[in-house]
Amino acid sequence: GWLEVAAADAGGGRVGYAPTVAGAAALGRRGVVVPAARGGMVAAFSCLDWTERRPHLGGALGRAIVAALVDAGCFVRNPGSRVVTVNGGGLDGWLDP
Repeated sequence: GWLEVAAADAGGGRVGYAPTVAGAAALGRRGVVVPAARGGMVAAFSCLDWTERRPHLGGALGRAIVAALVDAGCFVRNPGSRVVTVNGGGLDGWLDP
């Protein structure tokens, strides 16, 4: 219930999403700076990961969530790479309601 469809086609056949009021509040409590919608652009969109062949959350909101997870120590960025390492139990507190 944290996201709602904002655009059936956000370009390239992707679904666009915006945070719900409850979602923005929950993400904010976790240190996520929720991006403001600008000029009809959506905050997030489904994006097919070319290695996993599964969709993930792309766009400004996806980047903001990753930044908050890095700041909280849940993810560690690998220099010179797009790879992140998940910190063992680091997500436990972040995912609590």
